[in-house]
Amino acid sequence: MTLLEKMDRAVDATGINRVVFRKIQPRTFRWWPVIMLAALVVGYALMARAGKIPDELLIGAALFYGACLLAFMLRIFGPRMTPTIDQPLDERELTVKARANASSGTIFATGAMLFCFYMAVPDALHLWRPTSLNDWLALGFGLQACHALLPTLIASWLEPRPIADDED
Repeated sequence: MTLLEKMDRAVDATGINRVVFRKIQPRTFRWWPVIMLAALVVGYALMARAGKIPDELLIGAALFYGACLLAFMLRIFGPRMTPTIDQPLDERELTVKARANASSGTIFATGAMLFCFYMAVPDALHLWRPTSLNDWLALGFGLQACHALLPTLIASWLEPRPIADDED
């Protein structure tokens, strides 16, 4: 067996080829995106107020960046919203994608406007606001993760529930 054949067998054994060539079955993740959004918020809050509990920064960073990574994984394995060459999206999938993107865009834009209004008053009301570069960078990563999670969350709830098989 040659080296290339061994490498092909290793890729087949790990299942990476199914992800790369999009041969995976799309799933509806109804609650995982909600859990990831909560983990993002809790992780960011722990990182922002680090210092009260020993290792709070480490716990917050692990929670936050783990949720960021899982957000992008859910986007890949969640409802099918990106076409492939051999499998274009059908009408139902296009409708779900359009509704999910429109709804998530509305939520995202509303959140951005509220954040802008909030950032105008924290000093006067003695509220927290991001000050360090790490806070702003983590906020950017959190926004990217939310951008990946919101359409997945909405599309998962728009998808019909799978029909239970009597043989299971």
